[in-house]
Amino acid sequence: MRLLFASLVIIMLASPVVGHELSVYTVIVNNDGAHPANIPNGSLKEGDSAWFWMKDSTDNATLIVEIERDGATMRSPTLQFECELDENGTLVDDECKNRYDHVFNQHNSAGLWNLTFLKFVNGELNQTYNGSVYIEEDLHDSQEDEQVIIDSKEEIELLSKQNVAAVIAVISLVSIALILTSMGDDSIITKKGLFSDSEEE
Repeated sequence: MRLLFASLVIIMLASPVVGHELSVYTVIVNNDGAHPANIPNGSLKEGDSAWFWMKDSTDNATLIVEIERDGATMRSPTLQFECELDENGTLVDDECKNRYDHVFNQHNSAGLWNLTFLKFVNGELNQTYNGSVYIEEDLHDSQEDEQVIIDSKEEIELLSKQNVAAVIAVISLVSIALILTSMGDDSIITKKGLFSDSEEE
């Protein structure tokens, strides 16, 4: 029983559990700055994503987005206002990007993140915008995992009780069969019931 329970727990832990429907928050960076620079509290949880769109049409402008928490910094590629497409709608330059997607880790990204938007014109830093986002902890994951484990324990206990009952039933049937066969030919079964030879005479 312990081996079965341990196997179930390992399978559950190995399977990804999504605590909430994952969402995406979009930030637009245009000629006036980032909108919004400060993503409202309650907008994102662990596992959610933020999309940063470069929509600044200033000539020769590019954008780099930096996301930082506790000294760890993630940096976007250089974002362009638009990327050239061929007649089939395919990117001419595969490295050209106008959107940066950042996924906040599902298990250890809760807390305050600092956002920095670096606008370059002709390769020179022109403007800097600052913002932030608070990523909420996704507590639903751990609660759901605990409930699954509790339900599994109850199911295993129920299966164990059913197994014991089945074994007892089999032993009882075997015992009855042995008793009946040990009676030998002293009894016969008729349509009316069970009669001994002496009663029938």
